Amino acid sequence: QIPPPRPQSPPPSPSAALRTAFIVPTCPDLLFAELLVCVASRCFLVLSVRVIKAREFMAQGNVGAGVPAAPDANTLRIFIATDNHLGFNEKDHIRGQDSFIAFEEILDKAKKYNSDFLLLGGDLFHDNKPSRKTMIKTMELFREHCFGDRPVHVEPVNVDAVGRGNEASFVNYDDPNVNISLPVFIIHGNHDDPSGEGNFSALDILSQARMINYFGRQEKIDEIKVTPLLLAKGSARVAIYGLGNIRDERLYQTFAEKKVKFMRPSDGEAWFSILVIHQNKEARMQKNYIPVTFLPDWLDFVIWGHEHECLIDPRKEKAAGDGDGAVMVSQPGSSVQTSLTAAEAVRKHMAYMDVRIPPNADPQYRFKKVPFSRVRPFVYDDITLQGTDCLPSEEGVKEFLSQKIQEAIDLAKEEFPDAPAVLRQPLIRLKVDNTGYPQIHARRFGQQFACGDSPKDWSVANPFELITFWRRVKRTGG
Repeated sequence: QIPPPRPQSPPPSPSAALRTAFIVPTCPDLLFAELLVCVASRCFLVLSVRVIKAREFMAQGNVGAGVPAAPDANTLRIFIATDNHLGFNEKDHIRGQDSFIAFEEILDKAKKYNSDFLLLGGDLFHDNKPSRKTMIKTMELFREHCFGDRPVHVEPVNVDAVGRGNEASFVNYDDPNVNISLPVFIIHGNHDDPSGEGNFSALDILSQARMINYFGRQEKIDEIKVTPLLLAKGSARVAIYGLGNIRDERLYQTFAEKKVKFMRPSDGEAWFSILVIHQNKEARMQKNYIPVTFLPDWLDFVIWGHEHECLIDPRKEKAAGDGDGAVMVSQPGSSVQTSLTAAEAVRKHMAYMDVRIPPNADPQYRFKKVPFSRVRPFVYDDITLQGTDCLPSEEGVKEFLSQKIQEAIDLAKEEFPDAPAVLRQPLIRLKVDNTGYPQIHARRFGQQFACGDSPKDWSVANPFELITFWRRVKRTGG
């Protein structure tokens, strides 16, 4: 039984009981009917579609100029980020604070943009058991940015998904003993998943301190039931489904066995449905990922965590069923570089989403990406020595690559002129194909960029990881 909505805000619907929808990749689905009308306005682009069981919407995903106006009483604003990896490389003299600097920018922007709440897509922490230093720093940030007197206008219609199964479910801003100004809703990722005796996550500590609302935990991974958070603000209503990380092969098998159930309100069409998931999206091995085609096509939006490449612009992707059903998918990516790969070099963004439901109309949303300004510059390049003016000797390779590193440093300064002083030393990574050329000692090579009395004087943030070499394998016929 779902408790009736509170009287302070317009009641979402008397029919708020949940029904079960079985979602499997082979399940036949009802087809979309004809497209009725397309209404474009300055802020919202809405596709009104006559459908039997699902709707789909298009979004505007351009970087906004300046701070947007505060949302009105019937518009719910959600600030979005994923994969913060707090505590990553915390003992590094140069990069140790990078994850916290980026996360504080997320909190700053969420407040500055007058967000109703912050939604995080997993891997808040880099280590399953964060150090005391990391935990204290994290709690300081939440206390500074999420506690205060600013009123919270989001009404918790049903929050059974929050907390552990054996505990009463409630949101932290309903606790009379704390004063929350920015609610945070979060799922766990593969780095901070529940483990050990009691099956606790580091997020449980923050949840017990009333700093976050931790949801999306599954007690039984062989029979999964995804229950939504039902939240309302005025006439705007959102159903947020959270699926914290489960081992990809196991979750793939559970979907295939038709044992994943999404619990949907009986008046589900009247809610804007969002799924937050933290799994492999791209197939690295067979059954080691979760295809979008496993997801129900009545979802309006999917926020995909775990993948660090920033592909934040919403894309329409095929969902479950035999028809043309699709969902909009956004992959925000990580807020800090945890590996020196091409995917991590893509410009990093966070985002906010406005949701509103006008009278007698379908839900509408606006999605805007927001670029980070407090992330360390990172320049990545693939280089093939053959066909260049590089001399085929160790000294020739050193001279050629030294020039390329300096060009990358200059490029980082040019592209990120406003980087804070603490982030001024860029990350550089050259992936070098040295087929037919001698291979130099990468660590010794990097020492020329680590000159000075302290690491703060170095030219780059990673002088001993600047270069990785590879060679093409000559195949012989047989």
